[in-house]
Parts: sequence; C-alpha cells; structure tokens
Amino acid sequence: MDSVSFFYFIAYVFSIASLFVVGSSILGMGTIVGFILAGVALGPFTPGLVAATNIELLQQVADLGVVLFLFTIGLEMKPMDLWRMKKGLMIQGVGLVVTMSLLFAGLATLFGYSWQIGLVVGAIFGQSSSAVVITLLNQKGEFNSEHGKNIFSNLMGQDLSVVPLMALIPLLVSQQIESSAHFLQDTFTVICVVALIIGIGKFLLPLALNWSVRKHNKDAFALCLFGSIFVTVCVIEYAGLPSTLGAFLLGMLLSSSDFRHSLEETVVPFKGVLMALFFTSVGMQIDPTVLLNNLGTILATLAIVLVVKTLLSIVLSLLDGKSLSVGVKTGFWLNHVGEFAFVILALATSMDILSESQSGIMIAVVSLSMVLSSFSIKLGDKLVSKFIHSAESFDEIEHEDTNSLVIIGLDEVGRLIAEMARRAEIPYIALDHNYDQVRTSKQLGLNAYFGDILRSGVRNKIHLKNVKAVFVSIHEPATLKRVCVTLSKYPNLDIYARTNSKQDELELKQLGIHFASSTYVESTLIRGRKLLHKFGLAEETTLALVDELMTEMSELDYQNYKQQCT
Repeated sequence: MDSVSFFYFIAYVFSIASLFVVGSSILGMGTIVGFILAGVALGPFTPGLVAATNIELLQQVADLGVVLFLFTIGLEMKPMDLWRMKKGLMIQGVGLVVTMSLLFAGLATLFGYSWQIGLVVGAIFGQSSSAVVITLLNQKGEFNSEHGKNIFSNLMGQDLSVVPLMALIPLLVSQQIESSAHFLQDTFTVICVVALIIGIGKFLLPLALNWSVRKHNKDAFALCLFGSIFVTVCVIEYAGLPSTLGAFLLGMLLSSSDFRHSLEETVVPFKGVLMALFFTSVGMQIDPTVLLNNLGTILATLAIVLVVKTLLSIVLSLLDGKSLSVGVKTGFWLNHVGEFAFVILALATSMDILSESQSGIMIAVVSLSMVLSSFSIKLGDKLVSKFIHSAESFDEIEHEDTNSLVIIGLDEVGRLIAEMARRAEIPYIALDHNYDQVRTSKQLGLNAYFGDILRSGVRNKIHLKNVKAVFVSIHEPATLKRVCVTLSKYPNLDIYARTNSKQDELELKQLGIHFASSTYVESTLIRGRKLLHKFGLAEETTLALVDELMTEMSELDYQNYKQQCT
C-alpha cells in the first residue's frame, strides 16, 4: 500500500466513523455502537471504498489499542488485588466458560450435531469482551464499585480459560496419543513465557526506565515502554495466550513502580484512537448478506446465548457469595460475546470443526451481541434499581424525626461529610440511589440507606421539615440542580451543594442555593496555602490572601455570568 492510498484510507475510515458516532450518541446508543455500525458500513460486505487487504491492516493496528487498554488497567491492579479475586476468578470466570461449553455440547448432541462443535461453540459464547466492558465501566465510573470488581474478576477468569481452550481445539480433531505430549510441551512453554514477562516487568524495564529518567530522555522512556509491551505481546502470543492477558500482566507488575503515573500518561494518548479503530474493525466482520439469509437462526441463537449466559452468570455469582444485585448486574454486563471469539472461530474453522457457513453465522451472533451490550447493561441496571433495591430502599429507614443533617450522595465527598457528622455526634442520615455506594458506606459504619430524594415518599420518611441542613454531593449537573430545586421548597433547610465546576456553582446560586461551591477551587486554594507556607508566609497572611481571592472570584464570575444570561 503506497503512502497516498494509506492516508486516504485512514481519512475515509475516520470520517465515516465520526458520522456514525455522532448519530449513535444523538440516539442515545453510545459511542461503541456507533463505531461498530461504522465498521459495518466500511467493511468488505457493503458497498464502499475499503479493500479487504486494508481491513486486515486496520484490525492489526486496532488490536494494539486493546493491548494498551489492558496495560493501563493492569497499572491500576496490584498482584495482591488479583490474588484476592482468585475465588471469583475461578468460580465465575472459568466456571462460566466451562458450564457454557458443557451445556452447548449437550444441546449439539440433542439436535444431531457432534459434541465437539457444541463444546467449541459453548466456549466461544462463554467469552465476554474486556474492551467493551472495561470501557463502559470506566465511562460510568463504576470500575471500583462492588459489581465492577466482580465483573473484572470474571473477565480475568475468562481470559485465563483461553489457554486450555486453545490447546483443546486441536485435540478435538486429532485423538492421537502424542497430543498429550504436545499439551505438556505447551504448558512448559506457558510457564517459561510468564517467567520471562515477570523478568521484563520486575527487572529489565524498571532498570531501563530508571536510566531514561536519570538521563532526562523522554524519548528513550517511551521507546523502552512500548518496546517492552511489544516484546511481551510477541512472547505471550507465541505461547498461545491472548495478547491482552500479557499486556495486563506487564501492567500489573509495574503497578507498584515509581513510574506508574508517567507510564499511563505515555500510553493514554494512543489508547483512545486505537480503541476506536478496534470497535470499527469488529463491525467490519459483520456480513449483512449472511445476517439476512440466516436471520431466524441468528436471532434465535442470539436470544439463547443472552438468556442462558445471563442466568448462569447470576447463579455463579450467588454461588460465589455475591448479593443478588451484584449477580444481576454481572449477568447483564457479561451476557454478550467477546472479541477473542473471532480468534477461536478462525482456529476452529481452519481445523474443519466449524464450516464456513457456521462460522459466518457465529460471527454475526458475536457482533450483534456486542452491539446490544450497552442496551443490555441499561436493562440490567433498571431491573436492579426497580425490582431488587426497591425491597431494600427507604422502607428500611426508621421513623425518626431527630436527624439534624441529611446527606444526599455517598461518593468519597459524601462519605467524608457523613464521617465528620458521626464523629461530631450530629444526628444524620445519608441517602444514595446507587446501592453499591450504600453497601460500601454501611460497611464503614455510616448511617446510610438506599433512596431517591426526588421521591416524595422518601422526603416524608426522613421528616425534612424538621431537618436543619442538607449536604448534596451529586456528579451529574442536571440531577444536582433538580435535587437542589426540590429541596429549596423547604424554608427550614440550609442547602450545601458540592459542584464539579464554577459554572454549576453560579447557576445554583442563581437558583437561590447560597451554599454551593465547586470542590476543585477550594481544594486548589487549600493546597496553595500549604505551598505558600513553604515560602515562609505567615498563617494570617495566607488566610487573608485566600479570602481575598475567593471574594474576587465570586464577584467577578457572578458578574460575567449575569452578562451571559442577559
């Protein structure tokens, strides 16, 4: 491919992808669905200007985005954190793949197909997409929630199951005795490769990074990092393991490194663009002709997969001791089929376990499940909120009218205010409509309940007419304003609202919420005071300076805001 056609190809891909992403966002389907639909439009099975050879190149480049994505996830996960997940990793992650494999092997036999086909199909359907799920968890800010951690341990277990699965597929074709020797050889190779990655992550790369930092050579720092990632991917794929697992392992080994934040800063600019290409490449593998010719079979298979996988995930979560709400969310988050299915499909097709037509149908099922993943997640969240948490909601709240303080929102800021009230022995109650936040707060010994303050029943239950003050900590600006406007109808209440921006603060003050303040401004001024102390300024001087700045900022911003409104 010459340079002109390559840049033409890239420009064409990004232009089409941008149009579909904008349209998908307007329709509320999310950016991931937009990229997949753009891939369908750009792919070789629809009229367009993209050649099949270009698609192979795009998919190879896009795979790098997934690798970098899992590397940054590994940077956030210390080895001890993964060790703590071992129970869920085996019971739920590996258990789901094994159960799906056995179930579909039985179904295949029942419908007259070979059990080998059913076993491979079940194993494929047992996989979920780390790229899709972790992207959405981060976008929704739920990666560190109870269900987020449980979902992540599931994904890691599924990735680990790929190792024996890739070794099992050749055995299904050849039942020769010497294949067991190959299996032992492959196992030894895996052990050696993992040991090599540990050596790179624990010794070689830290030494190279340390040298680059001491020489103040940023280019060498980046080259050492990306070189190590590429070497890790090469050796892990040589052992038959997924590249994502190798990238995650390398990142995890560096999670306690002094360079962790610099490593993430180096990788992040490339990750976003490459991840967009990955989701586009997934859509390119959907053949609309196969979809239309086998629509009934594909939809029936898709429905079976979604229902069975959701139910199995819920049951395995409950067996692992998780709550029903975590189990249901896990089931709906993981009921789609992941991108590694394409690799297993290619291997199974090359060994004649699956025919070309069967593989085409499977690709359509896998791709459609990924398209529907965001809708499935929303459905699961609504079911949990409406039918499961309703029994654990504000009905638990005791009929007390002695609470002087009500806290709305149990993020880190809300929990900190609740802890301050508890230590000051001020009667309080804390509410949140995110049940994971409530459970976390209860474990910390806080007086926390699940409930939506916008519901009149909740407001009556906590006797707002007898409360002195309310502290509101809600991230979403529109919801924050609705809550504050609703609470402002109670004249006895002093409303303290924590905002994410100065603009939100000014809008709330315009609505009559006088105690609104943006957190980042206050925290910056506090840090600034400490910094000024280092330069020898007296306490009184720094306090006066901060007060002066706060007054000037408030007056200036308020005047600018009024001018914009008029």
